[in-house]
Amino acid sequence: MPDPLYYSISYIYVNNSAFMYQSVFIPYCRPNCFGLSPFSALSRSSNGSLGILILVIQEYVPICSFVKCWRYGMGCITSSRRVDVTTMSSQSSWQRAVGKETVLAALARLEQDIANSEKLYPAQRLTVVAAELETIQQEIKEFEEITIPMTNAESYSKTMHQLFVNLDLYKRPMLAAENEDFVANVNRKEMRRLELSWLRSREKELQRDKRQLHAQLLRIRSLYSQLQQLLGAIWGDGQRPDVSLEEEFERVHSLRDGLANVSMRLKAAVEYAHSALRLLDDALPAWKLASIGKSGWERTAACGDACKLLVRARCQERGARRVLAASAAPRAARALRLALDYAFTDTVHDHKYQRATEIFLQFKESLVQLVNSIHQVLLNNVENLAFTEKELEESRRKLRSARANDIVKRGLHDLEYDMNTLERLKGSTKVVDK
Repeated sequence: MPDPLYYSISYIYVNNSAFMYQSVFIPYCRPNCFGLSPFSALSRSSNGSLGILILVIQEYVPICSFVKCWRYGMGCITSSRRVDVTTMSSQSSWQRAVGKETVLAALARLEQDIANSEKLYPAQRLTVVAAELETIQQEIKEFEEITIPMTNAESYSKTMHQLFVNLDLYKRPMLAAENEDFVANVNRKEMRRLELSWLRSREKELQRDKRQLHAQLLRIRSLYSQLQQLLGAIWGDGQRPDVSLEEEFERVHSLRDGLANVSMRLKAAVEYAHSALRLLDDALPAWKLASIGKSGWERTAACGDACKLLVRARCQERGARRVLAASAAPRAARALRLALDYAFTDTVHDHKYQRATEIFLQFKESLVQLVNSIHQVLLNNVENLAFTEKELEESRRKLRSARANDIVKRGLHDLEYDMNTLERLKGSTKVVDK
């Protein structure tokens, strides 16, 4: 049988007071370096008591020997049990596990780790999230100056219902037209409180995303730092092979980052627009119930539910424009805001209700157009990004090959990757520069 890569050593130390059992894995060595396998030996502990050291040496398989020992040397019985063992997926990972990764393997590993970490574009996503978070925090500050936060969203419909009761609008619908500006003013303030609640909720989500992306970015920066340290130790300043390949790689890398930044913005915007469409689809049935409810409270509650969903849809639409840096609201969004102000009194009159319904549908059409426009640009951007990714991978492969060939040519490929080796290489590089 071929020699295994490792041996598993299970050992038990037994003395008069206690025993200890532990299993460890050591790199491959021939059995004759131990003399025999398995074997027992006498040993003395630090306090001078006599004990027995029992070693069980076996092949690297997921079966370990478990040795049961009785106190006072009554004997030992060997049994088998299955133990989970982590297998080494590649030669380089095995080398890192035993602390013998070569300089060449470390260079390939660092470059591949960086490439894998950048696949989801955390830096570009962090840029989008940070910009949106800053804008939202500014809006929250402006809202808080004139708006009292809403502690309970259910109080919205109750407030409007109590207003209708106090003004006797349920029994005298004709008064709704006379008091529509007053009701709209109260409703506007309540909806601003709903907007403030949504902004605060979105702020917390963005802060969480920012922390996660920042942690990923710190890891990537650490990998870049290790890579630059390794490159500096091997070649020093102005000695790297094929500088033109490195410049080409940097050019393609910058192009990829720019396309990824645009792609992340477009994806965030289209997610906002899709969310607004879903909210609008949920709001329309509630809005229909607001005109056919049997009681005044039922109609007001349905109108309140519809308005809450429509306010959130308008916030999502503003989020899409915020990500795209388009501050000017379209005509449909401005008409929606005005229609929402007068929504409660418009449900009393059929022609005003129909007009408000048309405005909601026009807002939906504008959202559909926004989604289609973003999809067209996003599709073109994704194609360019995919092509650039392939070009970047090819450029990375050429640069890695040139560096590896130079390392092998200089006879450094077998050097162990550790701090002492890097310092020694760095010192020799400085001597060559002089």
